[in-house]
Amino acid sequence: MDAETVRSALKMEDERSVAWLSDLEKLGSPPEPVRLPRGDEARELLRRLGVPELDVEEIVAAAPEPDRDPALWWLLERTHHAIIRNMGDCRVKRRGAPNLPSGTGAAGRYFHVYVFLATVPSVRGFHESRGIPEKVTWESLAQLGDSVATYRRKHGEGGMDTQWWTAYFLSGIVYQLGRLQFSLAVGRDGTPELGLHIPEAGGPLKGTIFYDSLCLARPFFDRHFPEHGADVLTGTSWLLDPQLEEYLSEESHIIRFRRAWTRIEGDPEPGDDAILEFVFHYNGEPLDELPQRTSLERAVVAHLRAGRHWYEYAGHLPLP
Repeated sequence: MDAETVRSALKMEDERSVAWLSDLEKLGSPPEPVRLPRGDEARELLRRLGVPELDVEEIVAAAPEPDRDPALWWLLERTHHAIIRNMGDCRVKRRGAPNLPSGTGAAGRYFHVYVFLATVPSVRGFHESRGIPEKVTWESLAQLGDSVATYRRKHGEGGMDTQWWTAYFLSGIVYQLGRLQFSLAVGRDGTPELGLHIPEAGGPLKGTIFYDSLCLARPFFDRHFPEHGADVLTGTSWLLDPQLEEYLSEESHIIRFRRAWTRIEGDPEPGDDAILEFVFHYNGEPLDELPQRTSLERAVVAHLRAGRHWYEYAGHLPLP
C-alpha cells in the first residue's frame, strides 16, 4: 500500500489531499501498531468523551478494519503517527488533515473520530507523564463530543470535520480548565504564551466564571509544564470587537470581558461566521428567523441587517 494506491482507492483528487498523502507516505507507519477499540469498549470510550448516543452506534458500526479497508487503515495509522510524533511541542506547526471524499461514506465522515479514538492511549500516557489529573484529561478530551454534536447539527448526519482543532488536544497542547480552554503557544518572537479559547458548550461568561477559570491556568501550567513559563494570555475573538459597545450596556459581562484585554495591533479577521455560530448555532437561516431574546442576539442581527460586519480582533491579557 502506498499513497498513490490510497489516492486511487478513496478518490482523493484535490491538490490538498494529494499533498497530505505524500506527507503521510514520507512519515511512514507509527512505531507501535494502531489499535482501534471496538464494540462495547468503543461505546464506553465514546460516551466518556461526550459523544451523543446516536453517533456512538453509527461510529461503532462503521469502524474500519485493516483487512477489509486497507486504504482507510493506511491513512489511520499515518494520521495517528503525525499527531503523536511531536507530543506537547507547541513550536511545531500543525496542518489540519482534510476531510475524506463523500464516497467514503460513514467511515469517511467519522474518519477523524477513529483517529481520535486510536490516539487516546497516547495522549493519556503523555498527560500521565506530566502528572496531569485524570479529571483534566477527560474534560479536555470531551472536545470530541462537542465536535461530533456540532457536525450533526450543521449537516443533518453524523461525522466530524474539526480535526484541525482536535489534533491540538490529542497532541497535549490544549487543556480544559473550568469554563475555558488554554493552549501552550509561542509568540512570533518566540516568547512563551498561553492561548485562550472559549468553547461554545458551557454557557455565558457571567459573574466570576471567566476569572475563576483564568486563575486555574498559571498554577496548572507552572506545575505540569514548568519549562514553558508563560506570563501572558493571547486570543483572537469577536468578543474583542469594539463595535459591541454600541449595543451592549456597561454592565454586560461581554463588555467587561472585552475591556480586560489589550488589543494587539493589526488588521482584524472577518467575524460574521464566528459570532453567528457561537450565538445562534447558525445553519444558514434568514436573519429574520433568528431568535431575538437577548441583547446580544438583537445586537448581532441588527448590525448585520444594517449591512455592517463583525470582526475578530487579537488581544493579550496578563496571567493572574
